[in-house]
Amino acid sequence: MRAAVLDLGSNSFHLLVADVDGSTVHPVRRQREMLHLGRAVAHHGTVPVDLAVRAVATVERLAELARRSGAETVVAVGTEALRAPGAGDLVARLSDAAGTPLELLDGEEEARLAYLGARAGVDVADEPTLVLDLGGGSLELAVGSGERILWATSLPLGASRLSAMVGDAEGPDGPVAGLVPAADLERLRTHVHDTLAPAVDVVRSHAPATAVAVGGTVRALARLVALRAGRWLPATVNQAPLARDELADATAALTAVGTDARAELPGVKSRRADHLHVAALVLSTALERLAGPDVRVSDWGLREGVLLHRFGRTLVPAGRTLRERQVDWLQHTFSGDDPHPTHVAATARRLFDATAAVHGHDDDARELLGHAASLHAIGTALALRRQQEHGAYLLEHAELRGFDPDELAVLLTLVRFHPSRGISRRFPPFAALDATGRARTTDLLALLQVADALDTTHDQQVTLLGARRSGAGLELELSAPASAPTARAVQDRSALFDRRFALPLRLRVRDAA
Repeated sequence: MRAAVLDLGSNSFHLLVADVDGSTVHPVRRQREMLHLGRAVAHHGTVPVDLAVRAVATVERLAELARRSGAETVVAVGTEALRAPGAGDLVARLSDAAGTPLELLDGEEEARLAYLGARAGVDVADEPTLVLDLGGGSLELAVGSGERILWATSLPLGASRLSAMVGDAEGPDGPVAGLVPAADLERLRTHVHDTLAPAVDVVRSHAPATAVAVGGTVRALARLVALRAGRWLPATVNQAPLARDELADATAALTAVGTDARAELPGVKSRRADHLHVAALVLSTALERLAGPDVRVSDWGLREGVLLHRFGRTLVPAGRTLRERQVDWLQHTFSGDDPHPTHVAATARRLFDATAAVHGHDDDARELLGHAASLHAIGTALALRRQQEHGAYLLEHAELRGFDPDELAVLLTLVRFHPSRGISRRFPPFAALDATGRARTTDLLALLQVADALDTTHDQQVTLLGARRSGAGLELELSAPASAPTARAVQDRSALFDRRFALPLRLRVRDAA
């Protein structure tokens, strides 16, 4: 079903319209407006009249967008800033604007829903996992295993809220906006440290093996950290690693300058420059005190958790299942019922298995090869010419769940170069891989090109039954004689295979037994 959630947060108001299918959410529309209610509440104790008027108008507009986008049902939830004393009248007005009662989530429920959304969108082991959701008004923490939530809480450590605790340091020409005085910075660190203290022992008692961080400022920080380190990231930062030492270095850089200079840093958007340094300090301190060695970022969080809780299933799929569902959805969206990609994927996996002793790659590589084969032709939905470039673009921007940046880099490279003679080392996703990753990807491309060539006629008349060493080459056993176009395609497109494995290919029909 198509549903929408209005997430009225302390930093911004968000709309997510999505089709909910079991444990999967397929976004249809996203909209956001920065309002900074949390900062206003921290300064004034309540939401000022002019900001309240703007908030109501924003919800009216977002609710209309939801309806015009085909949402059958709209859910509206409010978080930290709207739980403030005296916000009752504004909550009533926002409910009227939304056309549905606004549900104020308490901190624990907010943490639980953020956990559910985050865990449904990333591939982590079914073991204790810490989810941190950093917003404008609060920091939510939840520990769980799979869909089972073991503990959850909310702490008043939102970036907008804490921004009100610091002033502007003096520069040569007077106060510099957003440059935090050293004394204020130390006081803020102490406050964050002390506020986290009650949660530290509880989190450690659950011994989370993995931490997943969510929220708009978290994603902004992950992109900043990657850019500072010179790492490639796809359009989505989902499952991107967030190293604590790199985040600490980025925090130092963000707190050393004012708002204008901060906005000039690579990857920092102007709308976040006024509070990103505070968010970095909170997240860096929290990860240092609470998290294990492995920290990942999730694109999904509270909004997706709300939709899954209300309209989907709260069962968290295993990583392999999550990836398979995402690939099936993308293949069906752009390739429809065309049997060619599915046939090529089956052929590629058989060829992988038949040559395992030659290439020596593991089951994870086999899985990536199959997914790339399933998606290699999606670019033809846009145009036949340069379809491989269109396919790589669609894949990078599809927001697939369950793949980390390195895995996505492999898929992008295979889709982009499947009709080519080789791989350009200047292709950013390929260049981002280490030497082992580049070698593995090149081997997989060699297998994909042969598999694709075996169905060059797109009629599935030839099935690969197996392969066996024959002298100095490899004999591919087919279900039927190869047509002239197929034989020529295999000859033309096996050059990379021959270079990688030194095994000239020969085609033969398996004898009936």
